[in-house]
Amino acid sequence: MLIMVAAAAACQKKDAVSVEIDQNGDCIFQNSVVCFRLPGAGNPVVTDGVEAILKTMDKKEVILKDRKAALAASMNDGGSALLVNDSLVFPHENFDSFEIVEQTPTHVIFTLHYPKWTVGQDSVSLTRTITLREPAYTFKVKDIYDIRNGQDITVAIGFAKRGVEKYETGEDYIAAWESIASEGNIGVGFVMPMTRDFTFDGPQDHAIAIFKTKSGRPVEYAMGGCWSQSSISSFDLWVEQFRL
Repeated sequence: MLIMVAAAAACQKKDAVSVEIDQNGDCIFQNSVVCFRLPGAGNPVVTDGVEAILKTMDKKEVILKDRKAALAASMNDGGSALLVNDSLVFPHENFDSFEIVEQTPTHVIFTLHYPKWTVGQDSVSLTRTITLREPAYTFKVKDIYDIRNGQDITVAIGFAKRGVEKYETGEDYIAAWESIASEGNIGVGFVMPMTRDFTFDGPQDHAIAIFKTKSGRPVEYAMGGCWSQSSISSFDLWVEQFRL
């Protein structure tokens, strides 16, 4: 059962930035240029990977196209997972509680809680805090993995590769340009300054950064997306979002 500490109805639609739980229990967050989904407890697709909903403006009218392309046990367009024996390990259930930490007309901070699941002999939980600002194409993420015995852990951050046409790996980022049937292209990517261990050819067909840490410590990164029918219409424009 979804527990909402802050009612989604409190989100002001007139503001550029908003977050809400929709009728399906999914978390939808957006600003004037991007829109994203995280599947909730009522969604049959179990994943903590973010899915980009295509968004652009046409003659001052907002156009949204829902791809509904999220896959289970996948980072999809961006996310994280535990890395265990060279395999990505995801939560066994979608988030089951949600709270808005801070909201203004120009930014929102909210937290999602994923229920405990078992990895080997250990019990694991995930708490994710997201910060989205206007008019950014990327957003900040803070993931905290808690393991019962407090052991060292390895976390992978990245995205699933689907229809990649171009990509670039930098000192602290990976960005890619992917084709979408009949809809042009989508840009995906992430920035992870806490490590220099990156690979485009990660497990389960993911592009990832690998970060070794301890249970309970924050893992902080940024990720985002764009649609080629928006103002970022090419890979060169997209990758500039990461070359900072």
